[in-house]
Amino acid sequence: MQKNQAVIIGIVVILIFGGILGWTALQKDKLPGGGIVTPGEEEEELEEKFNLSAVVSEVDTENNSLTVKPTEEEKEVRVILSDTTRLIKIEFPFDPANPPAEATFTPIQTEVEISDFEVGNNVFIKAKENIAGKTTIGNIDFIHILP
Repeated sequence: MQKNQAVIIGIVVILIFGGILGWTALQKDKLPGGGIVTPGEEEEELEEKFNLSAVVSEVDTENNSLTVKPTEEEKEVRVILSDTTRLIKIEFPFDPANPPAEATFTPIQTEVEISDFEVGNNVFIKAKENIAGKTTIGNIDFIHILP
């Protein structure tokens, strides 16, 4: 019985080790260049970005666009809205200065218009396409005004 247990444990250890090696090899194949990063290669070239946290710096209702300053970035980004872009204001169902003792809650989501945006609003933007490195973005799925 002891010999069978040792054999089974050995097989399980070999399978786990093989799985880890296989998974690592698959992850390297997903990177451009087979996982080889050459010195000086820009990290942004490998990055895909579909969302953005930012602060509104300008509201242009005539051109249906916003200018935002992404968090921890120096540049500003122009966000062009379309008829399908959902604009939603998120609010807590309590005073943020005095949160309830219970840890779970459902935030209140209200659909708004571009005219409801104000300079200084914190926003979360979700795009339908890669926006990495762009200074003007469109094809926006939704924008949340954060509390």
